[in-house]
Amino acid sequence: MGDTRAGRRLVLGTVLLFALGGTTSPVTQVLAPHAAPAAAARAAKAAKPAATKTSAKWSGSVNANDRAAVNAAYLRDYQPGLRLPTGWNGNDSTCAAGTQSAASRAATLRGINFARSLAGLAPVAFAASLNSSSQLSALLMSANRSLSHTPPKTWKCYTDAGGANAGKSNLALSYPSITSSGVVGLYLEDAGSTNAAAGHRRWLLNPSSTTMGSGATNTAHAMTVVGPTSASRPNPSYVPWPTSGWFPNTLEPSGRWSLSVGNRALSFAWATVHVWRDGKPISVKKNAVVDGYGHPTLVWQLPANLTRSGTFKVQVTGIRATAKSTAYTSTYTVRMFTPGS
Repeated sequence: MGDTRAGRRLVLGTVLLFALGGTTSPVTQVLAPHAAPAAAARAAKAAKPAATKTSAKWSGSVNANDRAAVNAAYLRDYQPGLRLPTGWNGNDSTCAAGTQSAASRAATLRGINFARSLAGLAPVAFAASLNSSSQLSALLMSANRSLSHTPPKTWKCYTDAGGANAGKSNLALSYPSITSSGVVGLYLEDAGSTNAAAGHRRWLLNPSSTTMGSGATNTAHAMTVVGPTSASRPNPSYVPWPTSGWFPNTLEPSGRWSLSVGNRALSFAWATVHVWRDGKPISVKKNAVVDGYGHPTLVWQLPANLTRSGTFKVQVTGIRATAKSTAYTSTYTVRMFTPGS
């Protein structure tokens, strides 16, 4: 699928919110802040997190050191959904929530789990109850052509279930249409100046997540991401995006790279990041460290015109629990390639 990112517009609310304009009819959104995840973020800052045990990557994850294996997984699990419509059978004007088609929802799930597998994380499942709530949230966003984690009861097609679930979801609008795995790529890219913390990405790549939900109209999507978790899930020491090893350049997030740490007691507040492309250093802008979305994460910006090809060495130093505690370093290599080539 051709790269259409230049035609998108994206806006973030206080926490997890996207508005995406399509290539033919961009739309500007008016956004309202959402209290629940913001409160969770404040609590995370106020309380010293307990150390979290880390583990090896999920044993079933794709071998990222094998280009052919990554390419095959991409072509099987992600690419087909890029052109697959949501198959929605509802109606905005009559407030009929309808459903995302089974084929579309399956493609969305495959897209999420492809990304998680690349990162060494165990797959998630969709729950019917969360799909139903997500569908009501998607209808709200679609019918009102706007996004909010706290939609007012005066909104067209408002339901208590849909309104409440909006506070637990990644939300997206895309015109003229949204696609089944394309929306996964939008959440992972997390483009726009107000998405500097990459919150959407971090929720999708939360190691402990077990269950999510997906609902969609033709132009709106809601993905319940704040849901069931398990401490027994594989929890790698580090989760980068783009991931180490061979990485499909169609998922390269326009230079907005990130690294999450498995041990929640650690912080990137004192960290420094350096990146080399094909052996030559390139400029790095470290974004403000924001906690509260999954695991502690560092996000940085690279020159977007340099990141779709080449071999990248990334080194993050100064990962600590406190300013004077032991410092850890993560060093890894990313090899960009064009899938299908």
